[in-house]
Amino acid sequence: MITPMVKYTFAVHNRAYSPFLDDLQELGVVHVGKSKEKILSGEASALSGEAEKLEKIIQFLKNYLPEEQSSKTKVSSSDEITLSVEKLREELDAERLTLEQVKAKTEKSEVWGTFSPEIISKLKESGVEVCFFSIQAKKFNKSWLEKYPVEIVREASNRTWFVALDAQHMHFNGAQKENIPEEDISQLQRDLEKSTKNIVTIEKNLEKLAVSGMDVLQQKLEKVNARLEWLDVKMNLSIPVGEGVVYVLEGWVPVSEEQKLEEYLRKEQIFYLSSPAQSGEHPPVQLKNNRFGKLFEPISKLFALPAYQELDLTLYFAPFFMLFFGFCLGDAGYGLILLVGSTAYKFFASKELKSYLTLGQLFGASTLVMGLIFGTFFGIELVKVPALDNFKNVFLDSSQVFSLSLVVGGVQITFGIILRIINQLRQENPLTAIGSVGWLMLFATAGVFEFLLKHQAISQGLATVRIALYSVSLVMIIFFSTGGPVHMRLFGGLWEIYNTVTGIFGDLLSYIRLFALGIASSILGLVINQMAISFGSAKYIGPVIFILIIVIGHTANIAISSLGAFVHPMRLTFVEFYKNAGFKGSGKPYNPFSKNKSYLSTTS
Repeated sequence: MITPMVKYTFAVHNRAYSPFLDDLQELGVVHVGKSKEKILSGEASALSGEAEKLEKIIQFLKNYLPEEQSSKTKVSSSDEITLSVEKLREELDAERLTLEQVKAKTEKSEVWGTFSPEIISKLKESGVEVCFFSIQAKKFNKSWLEKYPVEIVREASNRTWFVALDAQHMHFNGAQKENIPEEDISQLQRDLEKSTKNIVTIEKNLEKLAVSGMDVLQQKLEKVNARLEWLDVKMNLSIPVGEGVVYVLEGWVPVSEEQKLEEYLRKEQIFYLSSPAQSGEHPPVQLKNNRFGKLFEPISKLFALPAYQELDLTLYFAPFFMLFFGFCLGDAGYGLILLVGSTAYKFFASKELKSYLTLGQLFGASTLVMGLIFGTFFGIELVKVPALDNFKNVFLDSSQVFSLSLVVGGVQITFGIILRIINQLRQENPLTAIGSVGWLMLFATAGVFEFLLKHQAISQGLATVRIALYSVSLVMIIFFSTGGPVHMRLFGGLWEIYNTVTGIFGDLLSYIRLFALGIASSILGLVINQMAISFGSAKYIGPVIFILIIVIGHTANIAISSLGAFVHPMRLTFVEFYKNAGFKGSGKPYNPFSKNKSYLSTTS
């Protein structure tokens, strides 16, 4: 559900306005929004630059934050951390550049092996020049070794490197003269080792700073961003009245926080007006669900928040989403793995992860139940297990699973239409709900009379009732699906009939993906088992191969099938269910004017 919001309008004298904003930010319950076009003063401009700088440093240090943190050392200030990080980052960049340069030199010099550049230089001063050459291996002439003072340094499959003394008058056709390396390979290797050690030392220092200073930097960033928000409210969202004598500010407060705000307003004698949200206004949205619904809020937020006047569909799609996940994964063994794995990990996981692991437990339990209904356990067809002959009637065959997927789809679509009726009753034109009621009446009439025709012939009186119900349903659909004048309703209703008739069957057929994914997961599991049995019959190493195929194959199948089991129910929820429920979205999140925020999450 959505928390009701109350609109507050404050009028404060200019002398008391800055302290009022300080107090309002300290309370942290009023949503005032953010300006679209910000006018940055000198202070705001400087703080904006500082916030950007802090965000970059935090992101940089996150790369060096170890998983297991030791005790933190005290750091005097964020400025000290910032200076230290910037200095170490410059040193790290310089050392990495040096390392790359040394590596490049090493690659060029290592083919020549160990030599002394000083001796080569002295020989040249004495009139004996040492020349370095490389040539394609097939073009090297072996006679050069006898004819000239030549020595091969290194040979490879496609190239040969050699040196020659006083090569001015020698002819090495196809050879390329190489520059004499300035340093020998042993010196370069020492430089390489030195640079690597320096980088390790710098990174260890950065790791220490990340452990000791991350919290300090985050707190500083929060303060800077809180001040930036304060300046934005003061300069861009406040309305000066009477040549700036009085400032007016509007904001939204959840009903649960009204008492806290009004106690402050009465104490400080602040003039204000309050009123519930009116038609045409767009209050912020704060979701308020029970413990079960809260688990699925991250999924609903992947699409959009509902508009303030809409229903929050989170709690309504949650049971279907669980069912769909189990339907798509469709193997009791895989469900057991998810359930046990999520439960075990909860004992060691952080507080932030525990809600996601609870979701994993629910998905695992759903998969376990659906897998037992489908009769599949790690790819094993339970219906073929002799020990389970008494339970054969419990397991569904493929045709029954296919039918079940369509039935479940029909139930969710019908449920979506019911929610659309409730949603329409909350909107500006509640009469459009009559059109949705007409569709329900039409479907119900068709279903009831189809059932009667299958089991017995209907009387003339019932036939008349059927025609009357169909006629009433069509009138409701045609004239109440849209608002406006009668002729516009007529055209709007006809268009609604066309869209619904052409769309409802496509929506229903979309639920066949539940059957297809469940069958695919089961078949893959069966194939993995057959491969393991086939290769496991080999002598000696057969059992090892059997275990490897079982473990690796089923692990890969769980990973791939779980991804599909999450994505496709999400598609059914956001497309078929949301469309039939009339969900529009476009809600903006409740974001109170407050000092106590974690701005890091918006930058990560």
